[in-house]
Amino acid sequence: MSQFLDKKELFDRILLLKEDEKQYPMGVIERFFNDYRLHECRDTLWSMVETCLTTDNAEFNAPEERGNLLQRYRDFERFLEAGHLLLQEHLRGNSPALEK
Repeated sequence: MSQFLDKKELFDRILLLKEDEKQYPMGVIERFFNDYRLHECRDTLWSMVETCLTTDNAEFNAPEERGNLLQRYRDFERFLEAGHLLLQEHLRGNSPALEK
C-alpha cells in the first residue's frame, strides 16, 4: 500500500507550504505559473501518464486503474486551468477575495 494511503492523517494536511505561503497561497500559484507555462504543464502531465500506461508498471495493470489515472489526469489538467485563470484575474485586479 502507498505511504499516502497508509498514513492518511499525515498526508491530508498542508506539508510543503511555508507559513507565509499558507497565508497567501496566490503567491504560490503566481510563482508556479511564472516558472511553468500551461502548455509545459500539459506536456509534463501527459508524459507521466503515457509512461505509466505504456511501460511495465504493476500499478496500472488493470483497465480500471488505467481509467482512474486518466480521470485524475483530466481533473488535474482542469485544476491547472482554473489556477491559471485565477492568477490572470488576480493580476488584473478582478478578484478582491484573493488579495493579500
